[in-house]
Amino acid sequence: MSAAIILPQEIGAGKEREVQTLFADPWRKLVLIRLRKNAKLANHSARVPITIQGVLGKGTLGVGEAAYELSPGVIIPVAAQAEHNVQADPELAILVTFFRQPGRETGDETTARFD
Repeated sequence: MSAAIILPQEIGAGKEREVQTLFADPWRKLVLIRLRKNAKLANHSARVPITIQGVLGKGTLGVGEAAYELSPGVIIPVAAQAEHNVQADPELAILVTFFRQPGRETGDETTARFD
């Protein structure tokens, strides 16, 4: 069954860091992450390829030695196992898409930590 996923129109009040799974099936997982008050996701990696899309606000994505500005509409592909981090400036909402391989056990898709 298909259903529309409505992304937020504002970041709103809440915790400094919030993670919400919007959709998951054997092929992909979509996760909305809201960062407030200059919160940062420390260096981590994903076991599978991902994309990180700016939804609201602004911030920076660090991938290895490269830095990318995140803002609404910007999509950045990140390779599996690539170490990366995200910094809000001062608020940021991102949509992370994890690309899975059905039938292959990946366990937790990410080693993300909130620092």
